[in-house]
Amino acid sequence: MNQRRNKRNKTKSLYIWHRYSGLFAALFVIFITASGIALNHTDGLSLKSHHLNVGVLLDQYQVQQPTAIRLFSNQGRSISQADDLLFVDANKGMPINSTLVGLAHLNDWLVIALNDRLLIVNSDSQLIETLGVDDGVPSNLVKIGVDQNARVMLFANEQSYHLTADLRLRQTGHDTKINWSIAEPMSAALNADISHRYRTNIITLEQFVLDIHSGRFFGAYGALFFDTVGIILLFLSVTGVVIWFKQRGKQQDNT
Repeated sequence: MNQRRNKRNKTKSLYIWHRYSGLFAALFVIFITASGIALNHTDGLSLKSHHLNVGVLLDQYQVQQPTAIRLFSNQGRSISQADDLLFVDANKGMPINSTLVGLAHLNDWLVIALNDRLLIVNSDSQLIETLGVDDGVPSNLVKIGVDQNARVMLFANEQSYHLTADLRLRQTGHDTKINWSIAEPMSAALNADISHRYRTNIITLEQFVLDIHSGRFFGAYGALFFDTVGIILLFLSVTGVVIWFKQRGKQQDNT
């Protein structure tokens, strides 16, 4: 009698462990399936164009504050650089590997000067043209501004240049009456705002979903977690077979 009761208790305990292990495994399978489907539809879900903006998750990625910030503004438009990201007004960051020099207006366009190129941006903050050395832009640009005739002027290598309406550069004599674009002083609040925008433009949602799908997001614990899930799935397989045989044995005894 006691043997039968112990056997029944062990079988019941096996059922309980199998049930809760199955629940955990089911949640994991749902998680893996959902993230996998999302990765298969990256373009449709715009995962590449959206970025992670949750502070705790960014801290997990160890995304640091920018080391250097520069800000220029003119006629209601603002351009800021935080390390290797350039922000036009409040739009998302544009990767650059140059130093922001300043900005000026050319008709309806905004001319952004980096130390080695010019970026032409329209009224919708869309980049429409990039002018570099091959287009006659001098290296080591140090200034951009507007003269008394509303012409866009550049200064590099001790030489002044005039940017024409058809985006051509011409050398010109030095004119002291040029309103050069000058970096603005940064308040603590503005510095914090640009720093936040910088941090929330580093990790794309595609990268985040891929990292949690593969377990890399959890670092060294990710491999341990996936090993644990593998052991649980193995346990479910074994206990499932054992339970099936026990139930089959009971059915045969009843017949």
